[in-house]
This record gives sequence, structure tokens and C-alpha cells, in this order.
Amino acid sequence: MEPIQQKRENGLDLMQIAGVLLSRFWIIVFSGILVGVCALIFTKMTTTPTYTSSTKMYILSKGQSASDVTSSDLQLSAVLASDYAQLIKDRTVTESVIAELGLSMSSEALASRISVDMPGAGRIITISVTDTDPYMASKLATTVRDTAALHIKEVMNSEAVNVVEEANIPQGQTMFNYKRNGMAGVVLGMAIAIGIIMLQYMMNDTIKNPEDVERYLGLSVLGSIPIMKEESRKEKRRKEKHRKKAKGSREE
Repeated sequence: MEPIQQKRENGLDLMQIAGVLLSRFWIIVFSGILVGVCALIFTKMTTTPTYTSSTKMYILSKGQSASDVTSSDLQLSAVLASDYAQLIKDRTVTESVIAELGLSMSSEALASRISVDMPGAGRIITISVTDTDPYMASKLATTVRDTAALHIKEVMNSEAVNVVEEANIPQGQTMFNYKRNGMAGVVLGMAIAIGIIMLQYMMNDTIKNPEDVERYLGLSVLGSIPIMKEESRKEKRRKEKHRKKAKGSREE
């Protein structure tokens, strides 16, 4: 059987692989869905739900009003976006927030919960804070915004930092981990199914049709003998019963 197995491994082409996988496509899909659901359940059981609250503020330079903003100012704002983000997550801001709210966490831990976004070339900054309590997430976002506004005005020599949008109280959980783990589970399940199917196919060295004889043994098939399927036991018993009944009628 070793020559057959070696020729099977050497002769396996893309068409054969595609045919094998397509014939078991439903198994691959079912495995992906099953593992994906298991990943979601595991994430739900082991992960604490989190909530994200967001607030927005608008920054004006010294001696400038909102109507005086020029295109060069907007381009400069895009360059300064990373500076604003660092100032908002600066230790001065996080330690002040921790002290004001009486939190029992480090400044690094609080900074990891804060995300800053400044889309486009505008001056509107979005501050988002994540917490396990939706009300605390909203309070944190508001406190971080107010504290960061004072810090930015001092460091960047800004005229004012105006509130564009108050922090909301999030109604739904942050679903990032669920989506990510669910998709990872689907991909992992499908990959495992594909691996098992291909391994079974490679280990199966039986001859299934005349083409396999020519491909793996290098022999030409002169002819084939069709084999009738055996009758089921039920059908045999029915015919035997009918035969006995007919024989008894003739004897009478």
C-alpha cells in the first residue's frame, strides 16, 4: 500500500482538493458555527461586560474665535491630534481624575481605558472611556474631559476648550470582544474541519474507481463487472413468505 499512498500524496492536485472539500462543505460550515457559538458562550461566561461612554470637545487657539478658523489652522489641528491625545491621557490628567473620584487604580490602568479620536482635519476631539458600570463610564468621561481641558489650555496656550457633546450613559455593552472571539471561533472551527477532512482523505488508500487504478497503479482497466446490491433482509423475508404461501396453496 505504500506506493499507492506515495502516489496519492504526489498526485494530489487542486481539483481533487476542491472536490473533497466541496463534498463535505456542510461539515466545514457546521464546525465553524459550532466552535463560534462555543467561543461566544465561553467569552460570555469569562468576560465581565463593559460599557463605553463618549464626549466631545472643541479647541480654539489663543486669540481666535470659531469664525476665524482657516484652512491652515485645520491642517495644523491634524498635526496636533497626536499631541492632544497624549495630553488627555497624560499622568497629570489621570492622577487628577483618580483623586477627584476617589478611584482605587493606577494612572496607567485609567489611561488604558481612555481612547481619543480626532477624525479628519477638524478640531473636535472625541474622548471615550470604558468601565464595567455604565454610570461610572459616563462620570469618568466627563471628569477626564474637564480635567484635560484645563491641562490643554495650560500646555497648548489654547483660548478655550468648549464642550460639543456631553458624555452619554451607554445603554448597550461594548461588543468588540464578542465579535472578535466569535469570528475567531468560526475560522478556527472551519480550519480544524478542513484539516481533519484532508487528513482522512490522505490516509484513505482504497481504490474507488477505474480512474484510481490508472492514476495510482499505472495499469489500464480492460473492463468492469457491475455488482448488484444485495436485497435487504426485509425484502428477502417477504419473498420467502410469499413463496411458502404459494407452495402451500398448490399442495391443497
